[in-house]
Amino acid sequence: MNKKADFKYKNELVLGGVFLVLFIIFSIASEHFFSLTNVMSLFSQMVELGLLTLGMAASMISGGMDLSLGALTSFCTVMLSVFIGQKGMPDASALIIVLAIAVLFGCFNGFLVGYLNIQSMLATLGTQSLFKGLGLVISNGVTVGIPNTQFALFGRVKLWGFFPFQIIILIVAAVIAIVIFNKTITGRRIYLIGSNSMVAGFAGVNIKKNIFFTYVFSACMGFLASLVFTSKISAGRSDVADPLLLKAVCASVFGGVSSLGGI
Repeated sequence: MNKKADFKYKNELVLGGVFLVLFIIFSIASEHFFSLTNVMSLFSQMVELGLLTLGMAASMISGGMDLSLGALTSFCTVMLSVFIGQKGMPDASALIIVLAIAVLFGCFNGFLVGYLNIQSMLATLGTQSLFKGLGLVISNGVTVGIPNTQFALFGRVKLWGFFPFQIIILIVAAVIAIVIFNKTITGRRIYLIGSNSMVAGFAGVNIKKNIFFTYVFSACMGFLASLVFTSKISAGRSDVADPLLLKAVCASVFGGVSSLGGI
């Protein structure tokens, strides 16, 4: 086993051990902690962060960082709320339109970073302000509400009376991410680009195209997170996902993703 792989597995083992120790301590400290209701609640609260972490990890593996992810997610919550709450648009139509907008934003980020070779943090810091400004203008700086009777599936519905549906969204997204980045040629190319873009170029890898893909993937994860946010609070806000941006970066690093890319 090489040193990078050895470090990765040691890191995951330590994190798993810390989680287990804390879980046992809290279960002993409170009789209500180790209950089905509380465990499901804890997992359901991690869904939005988990989805944003998947998107952030993708951009970091490629050697970049998507600082616009929180603003993009918040903007999507605003657009969902406007279409469903104010325009009375059917949920399915609103989802398709907002997904198209999120993909378009991801394409814009990918074009700036991949094709124009603008440093990722600089490019996405700029688009962060753009997406945040658009959200503020469209929402007039206030929370845009949705009737409680609508759009409950992605954040408030519990299957079999105890299992939050949004956990399934995270599990499916995680499986897709694992397959793409660990089991496909595209994923291996993105790892190579993050590890050494010059070597990737000499190996015939289309660097621009693959970097472009990572930011589209990141935007799709942001869209999924916006579904959960909007459904949970029955509203959209232009800053609702902002507090999770730094947490997503930290979660990616703690999970074994190198800030320098390639791991």
